[in-house]
Amino acid sequence: MKKITLLCLTLILTALSFGQSLPLDFEVAEDDNFNAFNGATAAVVTDPTNASNQVLELTSNGVDFDGAAMNMGVYIDLSNDSNNTMTLDFWAPDATNRTHLLKLEGASSQPVATELYFSTSAAGWQTITLNFGSGLANDYPILVLFADSGPGNTATGTYYIDNINGPNGAVIPPDPVPSGPASLPNVPNAEVYSIYNDNSGFTTNFPVAYDFGSLAGEPDLDPSATENKALKFNFGVAGWGQGEGGPDDVSAYNFVSFDYWAGPTVVGFDFVLISNNGGITEHKYQISIQEPIVNEAWTKVQIPMSFFTNIGFADTALWQWKFSPLNDSVDNSGIVYVDNILFTQNILSINEFSTERFSVSPNPTSSTWNINSNRQIIKTILIFDILGKQVVRVTPNSNQATIDASGLIDGIYMAKIEGENGTRTVKLVKN
Repeated sequence: MKKITLLCLTLILTALSFGQSLPLDFEVAEDDNFNAFNGATAAVVTDPTNASNQVLELTSNGVDFDGAAMNMGVYIDLSNDSNNTMTLDFWAPDATNRTHLLKLEGASSQPVATELYFSTSAAGWQTITLNFGSGLANDYPILVLFADSGPGNTATGTYYIDNINGPNGAVIPPDPVPSGPASLPNVPNAEVYSIYNDNSGFTTNFPVAYDFGSLAGEPDLDPSATENKALKFNFGVAGWGQGEGGPDDVSAYNFVSFDYWAGPTVVGFDFVLISNNGGITEHKYQISIQEPIVNEAWTKVQIPMSFFTNIGFADTALWQWKFSPLNDSVDNSGIVYVDNILFTQNILSINEFSTERFSVSPNPTSSTWNINSNRQIIKTILIFDILGKQVVRVTPNSNQATIDASGLIDGIYMAKIEGENGTRTVKLVKN
């Protein structure tokens, strides 16, 4: 797909970063950045009561919590108990009593989220005033609107919103961004069932029927004219996933893999496969538990499907997948990018792993791994299996080491390599 130039893109992103502050009056392009979820729709349109005015149109979907969210460029600051009121103009189609919700999310301290319900019971425009409580945070980066909200609320409607206002805080620092995209997978089409991948043209794909949760975006990370997107997660807000009408049979595939890039503060996250075989069950693989987190580097995760089937996943009945904050807690916050989510019949080749400090080859291996460093002495190497159990420990005190893998069972391992100037975790494959 042809893209706008990098210069133009940089200017646009700069404008978005500094423009999304309160009030939101929808008269400027950067205010048209609400992302709808759970079947709702959201878009900036002409005010049906005033052709010279722009407003947000929000249409609900009849589920408990459907709405739209915006990532602000300036924090919303509710820390001053005498100045923590928010207001908005809200248009309802009739005088039916309807319940809605405004929520702020993603603060760095408790409470990380705060919300207030409000009701409308008159047709036309009315001003809503929301007085938030005491003891709130000063750095809420995400504003969320839920129409016809609450447990069991199946109402639907189209509403218009304008002039969302409240106390601004500091300018939000930009999210961490990878320097480039993940490498494209090199695997035969006949061996792949693709959940997410936008470049390889795989023909067997997850039949997406809906998504759920909150996705922070799908940015193009390739600075060239070639487009290469990734899923962006803000785990300080929520996880995100997709479902299908199936379920689908993926029993022909022996591995599931994905690439991730985690920001510097990320402590871990969960990858979850959900099956529906007479009952809906979730089965998670936890980055930081099953294998160590790697920060600020594209990292490939390859998981034998036996890991999931051994904990109850029905591989003939894949229904949903998702990525979530570690242990489903938004306290384990941070930005993570994910790409190339694939089921494959065979393990993907990693011919050589290299960084500015260490290199590992051959990888995969059936016998030995050779680990080298051109710049520092390798002090210790610890190798862990997929369950986190240490299986090898060596202390080379040299700039090279050979690891005997002949006694290890086939599978995926993580090597924690400690040098004089730092530590690096790399993935090893025994076949």
